[in-house]
Amino acid sequence: MHQEKAPRIFDSLLITTFIIGLFLPLVLTHNRHESAIEKRKLAAFPELKWDRKTVTTFPSQFEAFFNDHFGLRDQFVQLYSLYSILLKSSSNPRVLLGLDDWLFYINPDEGNSLEDYRRNDPLTLEELSKWKTSLEAKYRWLKQQGISYLFVIVPDKYSIYPEYIPSHIRQVGTQTRLDQLLAYMKDSEVPILDLRPVLLQAKHKGQLFYKTDTHWNEFGAAIAQHEIIRTIQGILQKHYPDLIPINYSMEDFEFAEYRSGDIANMLNISYLLKEMVPELRKPMPLCDKHILEARPEDPMKATFFTECRTNAPKALIFRDSFFIILQPYISQYLAKSVYVWEWPNLKLLKKYLEYNHPDIVLEERVERHLKFITVFE
Repeated sequence: MHQEKAPRIFDSLLITTFIIGLFLPLVLTHNRHESAIEKRKLAAFPELKWDRKTVTTFPSQFEAFFNDHFGLRDQFVQLYSLYSILLKSSSNPRVLLGLDDWLFYINPDEGNSLEDYRRNDPLTLEELSKWKTSLEAKYRWLKQQGISYLFVIVPDKYSIYPEYIPSHIRQVGTQTRLDQLLAYMKDSEVPILDLRPVLLQAKHKGQLFYKTDTHWNEFGAAIAQHEIIRTIQGILQKHYPDLIPINYSMEDFEFAEYRSGDIANMLNISYLLKEMVPELRKPMPLCDKHILEARPEDPMKATFFTECRTNAPKALIFRDSFFIILQPYISQYLAKSVYVWEWPNLKLLKKYLEYNHPDIVLEERVERHLKFITVFE
């Protein structure tokens, strides 16, 4: 009797476990707006109206909602990502796994940086001509207003740490887009600051970029700010001869644990990958900060200005995410600086000059975004 009963108990447990496995994701279905694991907004529950269009689209919208919200999804996603990393495979097409735990952002829709690294997606002659026309138009228009202009290009991580790109990814061309643009603009009056040389020269002093993030770290930003201020000093020397850049060294930094890299988040493994990164020991001077235009959906992109010094230049700065760490360094030199997360055209320049008539307009652009040209009109 006991021998017959044991298989029945096992079969019952197996069936019960199977049923629980089927229904547990349904029971635990949630309605959160964002995924803490994937760092993105989740599909909303579709609105149901009794009209032909809504009834037609409801099934696909509900499927998208359920796929984003079923119970234990985050845990399954993390498990899949973990196994992918163990197998040396990226679970996200926007992320390249480099050597020694270095991660690279290669989103084809945001500049196609992998092909740019391979010198396999060059700017066309038409695109180069548009770049030159736009930059020179900005430079001339600002000069007529008595304002200087500086175009700053921040290198992508692969330009500073190509040794961590897997060896099977080969370069097939001779020039990156930045190389092309600099060669095309060599006879132009427009001041262009390429930060690659100074960062390459400094990389032996300490790590300049996060392994798990797209951006430079605080030490990398410190190297960049010195070159930016040195360049601004050369442009504005006649009016501001006392604008002297601070030369930070690795001794000014201490190491702290960092585990929130944006690329690691794309792989859902920020909990797994951590690194020790340099952080400035002494805080920089506090500047008064005022929000001009809030962005509740993304506070990092708010337009704001800082006031720090007297008898110093004023600047209007068009920026991207690389200026998040860089901004405190730059603000400490300036009397007033307005920060705008946009690519400037004529309309935007006129708009923001109302807030502040600057001595200089600085436009910063990350290398991969040279694929996108802003027409100055």
